Amino acid sequence: MKKIVTLVALCLIATLTPAPGAAADVTGPPVLNAPVFNDPLADSGTPGTPSAAQSAVMDQLIRLIRAAKAGSEIRFVNHQFSPGHRSTEVADALIQAHQRGVQVKVILDDMENGANDEITARLKAVLGANESAGSYIIGCEYPNPATVDRGCIGRNYLHSKFATFSAIEVNGTTHGNVVFQTSSNLSDWYLYNSYNDAFTLTDATVYNGYRKYFDDLREGRRRAVNPGYYWTTPTGSTYRATFFPRAASSGDPIVNILKLIKCRYQDTDGVHRQTDIRLVLTHFNKHRLAIAKELTRLRGENCWVDLVYYKSADGTGNADATVRAELARTVNGRRIQVTPCRFTVGNRSVVPHLKLMMTDGFYDDDITPRVYTGSANFTHLENADDAQIRIAGREVHSQYLSYFYKVRDTCKART
Repeated sequence: MKKIVTLVALCLIATLTPAPGAAADVTGPPVLNAPVFNDPLADSGTPGTPSAAQSAVMDQLIRLIRAAKAGSEIRFVNHQFSPGHRSTEVADALIQAHQRGVQVKVILDDMENGANDEITARLKAVLGANESAGSYIIGCEYPNPATVDRGCIGRNYLHSKFATFSAIEVNGTTHGNVVFQTSSNLSDWYLYNSYNDAFTLTDATVYNGYRKYFDDLREGRRRAVNPGYYWTTPTGSTYRATFFPRAASSGDPIVNILKLIKCRYQDTDGVHRQTDIRLVLTHFNKHRLAIAKELTRLRGENCWVDLVYYKSADGTGNADATVRAELARTVNGRRIQVTPCRFTVGNRSVVPHLKLMMTDGFYDDDITPRVYTGSANFTHLENADDAQIRIAGREVHSQYLSYFYKVRDTCKART
């Protein structure tokens, strides 16, 4: 059962008071067509106050919201949104955007543990819940969260984490068609306990895809769940978006990507090289065993495969026994490099919360490096509302590669 918030509580939590111990105000412009990465280990030196490195992802989101122009529109979707040292400031920024004339439309998962209740009530007191209005906040479990348990489209939950901006102003220049896609939910755990990324892009086709997905989430909550919803924006450009859930019977899209990889290729100088595949994952289970089998096959064909995964507290679970057994296989004398990651810093555990795959080598008909990132775990394809972006190009791949090494090497040294 969801917690019932009284009218008195609604009024109290709607006030714009910062979280206790909140860090200094976020300043500076957001980055565009580039990633940001957080570092949970980069403590500020002040207990309860995040450093800029720890809050990098949430700070990027706050900067984008504050840059939204009056008369523009923000569409905002997240799985978990709870009070915290930066997440409360995200809520405040959304309210302030609405108050200066931005249409702010929010969809959150109706979490059974009540984690979203306080922020939901805070936003609802200002934005309302009327979908025909310019601003509103709604959940997936329509019409009564106390009696419904589902995602907006998928069977189990809304897991997407993105925002779209029709127009922002950065250093005097207006930018339209902006999409912010992240692996991070919004609470203190995503500052201090986990590695996360976000990518912000400007692309009309992908932006319109995310707007359609938002509308489908909003409308889908009134219909029967649709496990076969899956679709993508067109390929052939720098950015491509993919939207879940997907029917398991239709095949695994990650497997389809891996099947187009060749392990030996010639670069533009005619030098023979091997293709590299790198992953950092939060959840990887038996429902996606076909991915693990493709990875071991490719390693056996002499691709380099390097995988880091979130190690659960008992040492199992986040990559389940079926997947771990497959990843541990030796094929043609070769094994995947696997790094389970969970380590302790002071009184807190730190883990990766990324949903990241990178390829560098021969894919389909070219040798352009690619990054796949977003909110989608390697779990049941039909259960969650998720979004993923593919970014093609050496520059972005290199930025993600540096972060990959940082996460992997820290995990190897400390776990």
